[in-house]
Amino acid sequence: MKEKNIKSAKSQRFGLQRRVVSHMTSTSWKNIPHVSYIYEPDITDFFREFSKLAKDKNSKGHKITFNTLMIKVLIEGLLAAPALNAHIKYNHKKSEGSTEIFEKINVSIPWLLSDGKMITPVMPNADKMSLEDIADYVIKLSKRIENTNVDEMLYKAVIADTINELKKLNFGVIRRIIASKVTRYRIKGLQGKEKEEYYKIPENERLIEEDIMSGTVTVSNIGSLYKEQRGFFALLEIIPPQVFAVGLGSVQERPGVYIKENKTKEIGIRKILPMCLAFDHRAVDFSSIIPFLKRLDEIFANPEVIHHW
Repeated sequence: MKEKNIKSAKSQRFGLQRRVVSHMTSTSWKNIPHVSYIYEPDITDFFREFSKLAKDKNSKGHKITFNTLMIKVLIEGLLAAPALNAHIKYNHKKSEGSTEIFEKINVSIPWLLSDGKMITPVMPNADKMSLEDIADYVIKLSKRIENTNVDEMLYKAVIADTINELKKLNFGVIRRIIASKVTRYRIKGLQGKEKEEYYKIPENERLIEEDIMSGTVTVSNIGSLYKEQRGFFALLEIIPPQVFAVGLGSVQERPGVYIKENKTKEIGIRKILPMCLAFDHRAVDFSSIIPFLKRLDEIFANPEVIHHW
């Protein structure tokens, strides 16, 4: 029961970005049976090699961040576990479904905007990128985002998604169309001269709807937002029709057992990277992420490999 004496400090109606996020995430939780696995590898030696690599690459003009390197690591894991780089189609009433496994890995990367909102642009064909390619793409992506009217781009994305759903004979979206027309808070795209000026910007210098709609897997890194935090993702939503999502925490120091060069075991301060691996149980089982885990274990155990990326 609402208390009559409680006064709200502020009432804030959802804008288009918040409406898109709330729609996608609520769709995820309504439809997807999530399975979550917490993976906490010891990356002490790996982080040491990263520090060497970053110093070397940065001196040559390439900004290699830990986030950049982890994107490359996760791509290596996905190459070993292709079933995770997929989209699902499922009809609950008929209990019929299929997965479409992709050759190209398009990584959706949640991105914090200057106004505090977030969007999820895509890094396409990341499987073909070197570490330097990924670093350079992130810099270019930042510039494209600065040139983007996010609400206009999202408006176009909503229209494109609605058309795609109608093509799949999902007539449930008709209610969405009607609701968007009759609401007092109808959201419109750019109009007049403002629209004309905006679309003079070439598509390769701003984001378009495809840049947020073509992802095959999502990688969220809360460690990059707050490095001092000591928690981790326990569960995160998978954005349909994707079947896999990864949540990275911050690098944390913890006591742990490690093996010295003389093969003896010792207890010491180790660097741990908490990860949450979430998958859609309709599409894959836990066995599907084992090749992913083994490839990451291999990289963290033999971190010198990153110098050849």
